[in-house]
Amino acid sequence: MTRTFAKIGLLFIILTTLAGASLAQTVPTRPDLQTGPTASPTPPGACRFDLQPDGVIDIADIMQGVAHWGSKVGDDSYDPAGDFDLNGAIDVVDVMRIAAHWGETCANTPTPTPTPTATPSGSGRSFPDTTGGIHVFNDQLTEGMSDAQVQFAATHYAGTQKMVRSEADRLRAYNPNFLILHYRLGLGLGYRAIQNGCQPTGSQIRIVEGNQWIVEWPGDDVVQANWFFPWNGQSRVLNCDWGWYVMELSDPGWRSYWIGEVLRQLAANDDDGLFADSFSVPNYFGAYSFDPALPPIDSGFENAWAQRIEDFTTFVVGQFGGRYAFIPNVGTWVTTRNPTDYSGADGVMIEGFGYDAWAAFSADDWRLQLNRVLGLVRQDKIILAQSYRTDDSTTRMFTLGSYLLIKGTRTFINLDTGLSPEWWPEYEIPIGTYSGNIPASLDELYNAGWGVYARTYSNGLVLVNPGPGTQTVNLGGTYYRADPAGGGDIPNDGQEPPGWTVTYTPVTQVSLPAGSAAVLLSSPPG
Repeated sequence: MTRTFAKIGLLFIILTTLAGASLAQTVPTRPDLQTGPTASPTPPGACRFDLQPDGVIDIADIMQGVAHWGSKVGDDSYDPAGDFDLNGAIDVVDVMRIAAHWGETCANTPTPTPTPTATPSGSGRSFPDTTGGIHVFNDQLTEGMSDAQVQFAATHYAGTQKMVRSEADRLRAYNPNFLILHYRLGLGLGYRAIQNGCQPTGSQIRIVEGNQWIVEWPGDDVVQANWFFPWNGQSRVLNCDWGWYVMELSDPGWRSYWIGEVLRQLAANDDDGLFADSFSVPNYFGAYSFDPALPPIDSGFENAWAQRIEDFTTFVVGQFGGRYAFIPNVGTWVTTRNPTDYSGADGVMIEGFGYDAWAAFSADDWRLQLNRVLGLVRQDKIILAQSYRTDDSTTRMFTLGSYLLIKGTRTFINLDTGLSPEWWPEYEIPIGTYSGNIPASLDELYNAGWGVYARTYSNGLVLVNPGPGTQTVNLGGTYYRADPAGGGDIPNDGQEPPGWTVTYTPVTQVSLPAGSAAVLLSSPPG
């Protein structure tokens, strides 16, 4: 009852606001348009807020948001489509964001099936060389950033993903080489958000095309039975966490449809490559995260799916013809029985890199992750190493140290906290370029005398201790240890707050507990 009254109160506040001055504020003022739910022009990304997809942001969408208010990840009533700030809960901020788009319209209809033989012209931009310094590739940025935030993002990140065309143009006005990846599921087709256990009855899943977020599902009259991967007597397998169906990657009809959609959207978005999400053997996501359930452990099933992934990668890269980068999300990549090496792709995203893998699993899993990444780094593949653990500077420095151990010519890091542009002062440590060749394995970097992993750079040294105990390292000379403070979301004025600093302390010895790292400069900056 308490939550019900709270929802009613929240709705009253929103409607009162809308009835007053907010319409004048949220609907662009144009003399040739009348104020009202069907009169305002379509802004970029408006369809995200059309939770009851009828082409207009109105009371029905606000009511849909209010209906889920107070829910969080893990609740049956939680709907990720309404969690606009991605904080894992539907709260007043999310509902107010819907209200802020009151009256906006969008073409919220399924995309027509493209002609598979049509090949859009154009090609993506090149990924920059990362041999020297620390390079950041941001996961996703919110729409509607201030101009100062846009300028900061464009000049501090190599790129991002999942941006409507108009927002991409804003970023490239400051940096014409700014990279943007298109987002699609790698082995799935998005349908609807999950409710009540495993019922796909929530908001429709959307992806970017041009200046709009369109419904990914092409329509029941378009999908073909052969497109779907069947299992255990059922014709379709549904992911019960995110509301997508597992597709049969070897089916020619599915391949033709999927690549036609992707090529058209890459051109419409002016994207530089494709981020293929959830591109791992399906049961690695959790056998019981699907309906019907997949086998928890089955080498035959897993090897067959690894082959599907390899064959589909070859198909996609061939269709891209060197014009776009194909970068799948391979997850944490610590499943020991995983036979996929992703060497056929242009690169990978590691989601759960560094400290994430060490803390959630073990030091051995951390080593496995870094060794697998090194195998791709030696092939000059693109690496997007992403961590979500930003607890404190010790946590972040362990991830940064892990990144510096495996860095190659196209290796990027991201310590992610959400959609707002974020920055960490340790990104600016002037470590220089790595010395020597890229190691074949992490073993080459292990210093037995120090009991830690070490890699030299032109302006210093990085040390990483995954454990098990504290290691004290006598450096044999004076270095300057980098200790960052501050960091987080960039303010609207695009300026790093004064408290975001790195201090450099002269040391001849360092003590490293398990799960810590040190970046040591030969000489301090300045």
